[in-house]
Amino acid sequence: MDASPARSRRRAPLLIALAVAVIAALVLAVILWRDRFGSGEDEARALAAALPAGDFADVPLTGDDPAAAAEEHERILGPLLEATDAPPQVELTDPGTAEDGTRTATLEWTWTLPHEAGTWSYTTEATLERTGEGWAADLSPETYAPGLTATEHLEAKTLQPTMGTVTDREGTDLYGPRDVRVLGLDKTLLDGADPEATARDLAGLLGINADNYAQKVADYGDDAFVPALTIRAEDEGNYPLGEAEDITGYRALEQSQPLAAERDYAPGVLGSLREATKEDIDGSDGEIEAGDYVATGGVVSARHDELVGTPGVDVVAVDSETGSERSLHTVEPTDGTDVATTLDDDLQRLATDAIADEDAPSAVIAMQPSTGDVLASALGPTGQEYPIGLVGQYAPGSTFKTVTALSLLRAGLTPDSTVECPETATVEGRSFKNADSLSPDLFGSMPLRQAIAHSCNTAMLLQYDTVDQSSLADAATTLGIGQEAPDGLEAFMGSIDPEDTGTEHAAAMMGQGRVLTSPLAMATVLASVQNGSTVSPRILADDDSAPAEVPTPLTEDETSQMQELLRGVVTDGSLDDFADMPGDPVIGKTGTAEYTDENGDLALHSWVIVAQGDLVVAAFVEDGSYGSVTAGPIAREVLEGAQAS
Repeated sequence: MDASPARSRRRAPLLIALAVAVIAALVLAVILWRDRFGSGEDEARALAAALPAGDFADVPLTGDDPAAAAEEHERILGPLLEATDAPPQVELTDPGTAEDGTRTATLEWTWTLPHEAGTWSYTTEATLERTGEGWAADLSPETYAPGLTATEHLEAKTLQPTMGTVTDREGTDLYGPRDVRVLGLDKTLLDGADPEATARDLAGLLGINADNYAQKVADYGDDAFVPALTIRAEDEGNYPLGEAEDITGYRALEQSQPLAAERDYAPGVLGSLREATKEDIDGSDGEIEAGDYVATGGVVSARHDELVGTPGVDVVAVDSETGSERSLHTVEPTDGTDVATTLDDDLQRLATDAIADEDAPSAVIAMQPSTGDVLASALGPTGQEYPIGLVGQYAPGSTFKTVTALSLLRAGLTPDSTVECPETATVEGRSFKNADSLSPDLFGSMPLRQAIAHSCNTAMLLQYDTVDQSSLADAATTLGIGQEAPDGLEAFMGSIDPEDTGTEHAAAMMGQGRVLTSPLAMATVLASVQNGSTVSPRILADDDSAPAEVPTPLTEDETSQMQELLRGVVTDGSLDDFADMPGDPVIGKTGTAEYTDENGDLALHSWVIVAQGDLVVAAFVEDGSYGSVTAGPIAREVLEGAQAS
């Protein structure tokens, strides 16, 4: 019998087993070779981690070396990184599936945009290839942003909002964008002309400091426009611009800037806006960015965000070869809104005209007692910038006898109570006297109403034992002294130390000593008397703050008696020039406060506070004569003008 078939049958299983083993070995070899460098997921995660900062030192790449890839990263993302001031977040949302030696990973990008414009999120894809050395990422422009071409990069452009305006109570535009002309030299147009000589010629024409402008021109780069002077468009006729055009390199740029309706309009009330400087930006801890407006003081500062609005952002892909742009993500700006104040434009102009010719710093405050609305805050003479009507700190003189009178009424006196008015009086060794204008015929005993009407100093200070300093301070608080400044105004609302004793207390009884107030504070005092309750001034029309709470509110009897006393100042005393005014009865008080001027000479602050109907006017001149002589005519002019309007 032939044994070959049998042997064949015995070898067959062996051959099959051997074949299976060989195939398994081949498959295992393939698997081992394929997985020698992993699946590529780790490399995809490493790529996602490297993309925000562009540090590819630990990321295998198919083409560029890490340094070249970092340069490309900077070219594409650098401008956007500078604008956002923070790297994006890049998250690997899907590592993809490895097929035929490639893996496509999905990346989610999230940028935090400038100007609080929110975030911009999108997804891109990145291809990883399996090479003989492992998985490597193939970086292309589209890895950074969808559809990005090889010549494009990303930028963020600021979209400026339209600014609102500050208005008066009737909607008249007081502050907002105005057309201006920026005059200067364009150094690219000098055409060989001497920059210093040219700068001096232009400075001479425009009336600015030639040395400073020549240095400014020298400090700017060769391709710069160097501004010399910014003027309102309507003021062009006030400058020799025709002659300026003959100067080589001269240019006048048309721009818009936020400005008051007129120069010197309500200084200290409106405030101002200016474009942020490098110093502003560097010192803001990221709060201020290039192109932002910085506010200084007043209503503009209090309502900056509302007025200016919020910038938007347009993220664009810019082609560096053609200069063309295409928008990838836009956040529209939020335009500013109008901010209404309590000012009355007509009254503001009237008050400004009334003190425009004063030689000394002066102020007029007009207020509506029923609301506390500041209707006008004028400053003179023209060109003054320090708003003494709001923040000045002065001895109020005899206008403060309004407060003293209230404290005496609370101590039990009445308008008919007898007080002594000697020519001089001594308190703890210090001698006090009356104003030289007080007639000697008045010295002696008199009712309180007459002492207030004729402003007898000695009659007030001799009551220093009747009213202690804390009671005087309480009366001042009742009439609005010392309360918080209103929202939107930097203001000094007065101060009186309740602990003063002796001669300081006696001096305070007549508005001297350490008592300090501003014209706004004294307008508030009389407004409180006229209103019959403590008045809190306000400048913002939508300010719904409650009036200041005081420990001892005015009573009806106190109000009636106070108005009677202050009416007597007009009918029988130092404000008799107001007695013939038509309309509602005028009440008020004059004031003169002595001070030592810069030359060491004795000088006088001149005060008047008057009220008629629903209007209070405080007039103040820093260096004047008696209140009725210097400040009185100013206050009357404003009252008469208000009646006529």
